[in-house]
Amino acid sequence: MSGETSAVIRGRVTGIVQLRHTERGTPAARFTLMQVPRAYDSTRGQWHDSEPVPVICTVLGPLARHVAECLTDAVHVIATGNLALRAGLLHLDSAQVGVDLAHHIAYIDDTLPAVLAGHAPAPHSTSAPLHRATPASPTPAVQPAPVPAPAAAAPADWWDTAPPAPWYAVAATGPTRH
Repeated sequence: MSGETSAVIRGRVTGIVQLRHTERGTPAARFTLMQVPRAYDSTRGQWHDSEPVPVICTVLGPLARHVAECLTDAVHVIATGNLALRAGLLHLDSAQVGVDLAHHIAYIDDTLPAVLAGHAPAPHSTSAPLHRATPASPTPAVQPAPVPAPAAAAPADWWDTAPPAPWYAVAATGPTRH
């Protein structure tokens, strides 16, 4: 459609995410995204939060199921789509919605740690049984030998071969004292 305004909105989900289905069975989710614009006060030399702006986001199809499953109250998100003013309220018909990684850690199915997925880590196998030291026996407990790490695959490109900078080298403005 012509005349639509594309927008990227960053904000926090407020309230619950509603999931419904259209007459044809297409999933549709709706939630309110509260955007808090930041403004610079030149007299004080500081940034401050302005008045919050509510934006009603609507998503359709498989994205609606994912939004309803993943988003809850107070989750920071970034949403893109077509922005419109309807009945005095901003509406965003969203094409994409994602968790704002500046505020949260997000895992996908392939990167979910085993502990969080409910799978216990595999126990280390040892050839000798472990013995516990008791007050009657002064011998210490037998510890299993450390398992050597598997050899790393050859790096595919310069990104993998470049030495990583320490975290403080990126954030520091001057020499760092240790």
